[in-house]
Amino acid sequence: MTTYFTVWHYLAIFVTLLTLIAAIFITLLQRNLPYKGSIIFVHFIGAAGLFFVALLMIDSSTKKLTLVSVDHHRFLPKEQIVFTGTVRNSGKYTIGEVNVEIKLINQDTGVRSKNPTYQSNAFAELLGDKGLEKKPSYIIHTEVVATNLKPGRTKKFWIIMPYPPYFKGDAQDVRVFGR
Repeated sequence: MTTYFTVWHYLAIFVTLLTLIAAIFITLLQRNLPYKGSIIFVHFIGAAGLFFVALLMIDSSTKKLTLVSVDHHRFLPKEQIVFTGTVRNSGKYTIGEVNVEIKLINQDTGVRSKNPTYQSNAFAELLGDKGLEKKPSYIIHTEVVATNLKPGRTKKFWIIMPYPPYFKGDAQDVRVFGR
């Protein structure tokens, strides 16, 4: 993706490479130092860790997205739920890929009390339906809603996802993140 790196990413690459080259150069200048290869390898590992932390920090400060409005309604004939909304790039840099993650949670089970699977009722157990015991009580759906979103721009999205027929009621958790 061409818009993933910003000026700050390239600066982090430059500083990391400069630090790595300086560390290797200083290590090679040492005369009575055994295991130079191992020390150089440790420098590579340290530079990779430094670069990874720098990327995480840069991404968290340059890629800022906002969910402006999210609405949902169920389409009962097809057992689907439709989410509509708008995302806004509130940062100063172009975001290459905007993802919306929707988590549907069944309100009939104890998901919030650390019980993540569907609990069958006594009537289903009498009939011997063993398929009901393994159904999840939450569903996570992630979809790309925009690409190359410029700073200050908004993009409307429309996501259709299946709605499990065994859900008695639901709660939604909608998040947005960019890459």
